[in-house]
Amino acid sequence: MIEAKEIHVVQKDRRYVVFHPESFSLFSVTEDIGVILKSYDIISKYINLHAECDIINILDDLSAKIELNSTKDPVWANSEPRALNLLVSQDCNLKCGYCYADHGTYGSEMKSMNYDTAKKCIDKLLSKDYDNFIAFFGGEPLLNFPLITKIDSYLNELELGVKYTAVTNGTIMNDTIKDFINKKFFRLCISLDGPKDINDRQRFGINESVHDCVVETINRLHPRSYPISIKSIVTKRSVHQLSDIVEYISSLNIDSLAIESVKEVHPESEFFISDDDYVTYINELTNILVSNIKKLANGENVAFKTYIYDILIQIVTKTRKINMCSAGREFITITADGDVYPCQMFIGFKEFHMGNVHDEDFPGDKFNSVRGMFYKANVYNSPECISCWARFLCGGECHWQSYVTHGDLSRPTEQRCFVMKSIIEALLPEIADIFQDEIKTTNLLINLKLTKNNGASHEVIC
Repeated sequence: MIEAKEIHVVQKDRRYVVFHPESFSLFSVTEDIGVILKSYDIISKYINLHAECDIINILDDLSAKIELNSTKDPVWANSEPRALNLLVSQDCNLKCGYCYADHGTYGSEMKSMNYDTAKKCIDKLLSKDYDNFIAFFGGEPLLNFPLITKIDSYLNELELGVKYTAVTNGTIMNDTIKDFINKKFFRLCISLDGPKDINDRQRFGINESVHDCVVETINRLHPRSYPISIKSIVTKRSVHQLSDIVEYISSLNIDSLAIESVKEVHPESEFFISDDDYVTYINELTNILVSNIKKLANGENVAFKTYIYDILIQIVTKTRKINMCSAGREFITITADGDVYPCQMFIGFKEFHMGNVHDEDFPGDKFNSVRGMFYKANVYNSPECISCWARFLCGGECHWQSYVTHGDLSRPTEQRCFVMKSIIEALLPEIADIFQDEIKTTNLLINLKLTKNNGASHEVIC
């Protein structure tokens, strides 16, 4: 029989759901049972309480419906990286006020990757046994578009299948670039922080409106067969306009929207978000997500599916998320000079320098040693995470954020814990309700391009 400490009870209005983290089982329960479980959970934290008869019966009933050991860890490539993040340009044509990367230079000087460095990245790092991905990054990667085409030609010579993506500011576009992207890319991410009045107060550096250039680029890329994702950064200037941002960007000709709060800005900065404003931002964020998951279940399409998709895919596929991302393992970043790091956020951290692709012995012991550090940095090895009910839906903290905050790759920040617990607790009751309706469940999974797993528990316990 499961113990009370192994489940998490979420109350929303007069609705109660029970979540079992180890199996991803999710149950709607009656209000009477929910009150008993919630009260027992609160009291047992402070008193060494032995289960009363009614608790035993409830837990026994739950245990009979839970498939223990039904979840699995993600499968990673254990030998070679599968995704290369190439900083083809450490330069940018914009000077956005909150840029963490010193306008693409990462604290160095403006530079561009050359063909020899790109070839060594491919020869020494790309997997020969798995599907590969290359992300063209910067700075602004399209400033070095000629190299991108040369990389493609070289990969064609090698007959090595690689999928391309890029993160771009969306202000550089012509017919040649458009034709290449439309023919070769499987995804494109463009930065846009909202409507013109919001975006152009935060993203600037060219004479004309950055917003207008981005919208023109989005429209110019049509027709296309790949998705365009918009990345929006919320700052102090826009933190109270989240609904306006989501509504506006969703109205554009794009496929998905991802939103993040600003990072790496000084508390005195005009972009820094205070703790009080951050709480307001998360409350509004959860309200939008709850509204959007209901729309998806009703057959409507929404662009802002971040968090919803991640949580659903874990529950439906019963795959644990034990890392926030694949940095240092599948995902490797290479600077314009060929220096190798787990991700772009670690550039300049000597302790995470994995070598240089021009070194004769690369990849060597240092490369493997740093990768080993990132394999060990997961929720299982984080005391804070392994005891948390949300661990396998959250995956823990960004490794870089953990390190700069605590000097530990896997220790989460209070802010990350607050964000993820708030979002997951807001969404679980909605998911439980949706899973009780076959039509809504089907709509949701079709919208998210998922298929229902037979092990997903969603019945009501009376």
